[in-house]
Amino acid sequence: MCDKESKYLPLLKNTVQNIENNLQEKFQKSGKEKVKGTEFEEIVQDALIKSGFHKEQITHSSQKFPDFVITDIEYGYKIGVEVKKTDSNKWEVIGGSVFESLKNDVEDTYIIMGKFGGDRPEVRLKRYKDCLQDLRVTHSPRFYLDLDIPDGEDYLTRNRAEELLNLSGDELNRKIRQLLRTNKSTWWSEGETISYAELSLEEKNMYLCDGMALFPEVFGCDYSNFTPWLVYSCLVWCGNVRDIFSAGGIEFYQDMYLSAIMYRAVSNIDKIVNRIESMSNEEVLKYWKCDVQTREERIEKWTELVKENIKISNELIGKNKSLERFVGMNNEKVLEKIIEEFVDMLKENI
Repeated sequence: MCDKESKYLPLLKNTVQNIENNLQEKFQKSGKEKVKGTEFEEIVQDALIKSGFHKEQITHSSQKFPDFVITDIEYGYKIGVEVKKTDSNKWEVIGGSVFESLKNDVEDTYIIMGKFGGDRPEVRLKRYKDCLQDLRVTHSPRFYLDLDIPDGEDYLTRNRAEELLNLSGDELNRKIRQLLRTNKSTWWSEGETISYAELSLEEKNMYLCDGMALFPEVFGCDYSNFTPWLVYSCLVWCGNVRDIFSAGGIEFYQDMYLSAIMYRAVSNIDKIVNRIESMSNEEVLKYWKCDVQTREERIEKWTELVKENIKISNELIGKNKSLERFVGMNNEKVLEKIIEEFVDMLKENI
């Protein structure tokens, strides 16, 4: 163990133990509750400080990789901590894009991951490069992470590509083209397509959340921008795009009936917000036709776009008119209340 590692690794291990103790204590008191990504990041930050890192050492950004950068006060070197969580019972999660993973000047990066799908919450620590399971093309080359990978069997080691994380520009493009077995210069948008039906549930949910974040018009059943993006940017073909958002019908939630897409939005709001935060300025301008940069501005603009685009069916209006609190209201007033309360639900959960 090098001197730097011997200094910070015990603190990181202690951090993981503090997080797990915290989560399990909450679990015992209140039972199994869903923990949002932002909430888990706050728990990690508190545990880092409790474990011995000074608050002044820690820089936190949910919009950049890694989520936390810890700077050694004495020597100035930096450690990265990327936070991940999964609601499944596997230590697997979709990671960031290759380019995102390179945009930092830290000397080493670790993953702290929370797994909430088992009998009790668990937390693990692993060096980032040691849990890279695969490299796949979605809307950009993206790492897939697996904390159960045995030592020496990670993606970079298996493919003799240990230098990948240190490359940039044309060298990086050439190396990834080699790894993906293609010589195409625009390999990220011209690769072989895959059927949406063949994707894992996690991947399907990723495209669902991406679609709602990038293209708020899908709330109005307008898929004219989402469909070509899915095919040409993500290399995913779907024969019935509407079902991605609308399959499943009406759901009752918080004293009101919601359409399938409304219910999916409320249920996945933390992931949608994460995608909104990670949108490049070019994506915002291209898909939203405006220039908003701060987190607050983006959230406000997105909810405005959802409100402008959303369509409510006569069936949904009728279902809600059957509820006591909507009695006496005409269809126009019920429509107005449904949209108003749905947007409020989104904002309350952000």
